[in-house]
Amino acid sequence: MLDAKVIVKYTLLHVTELVALVLALVLVRHYFALPTWLMATILVLWILKDIALFPKVWRAYAVDDNRPVKQLMGLEATVTAGLDPLGYVRVRGELWRAEISDPRFPAKKGEKTKVVDTKGMTLVVERSVGR
Repeated sequence: MLDAKVIVKYTLLHVTELVALVLALVLVRHYFALPTWLMATILVLWILKDIALFPKVWRAYAVDDNRPVKQLMGLEATVTAGLDPLGYVRVRGELWRAEISDPRFPAKKGEKTKVVDTKGMTLVVERSVGR
């Protein structure tokens, strides 16, 4: 959802780029006698570019959780390399490093598990009920 936080993130990133552009233009003007009107035109076009692109890219700035891996919570994972306690699982077609939540009960290749937590970029999974 678009909110003020997204706009602030986008603006702060692009203000930094704008400052870098201004510094580059000042250097170019110093060495190549760039006319003031051309510098102003480049700056205005740069700002208009950022404004025009915002509707297309704002969703990339709207991630609430700093760890998108949290979106995998609750999903089914298939064990591809035994979890004893570490191994690999496949979630939504992607291979992830995983750790079984209860190391007393390792999971074998092909077993279905459920993502219950994360440790960094490692998924913590538990064996599915009924197995």
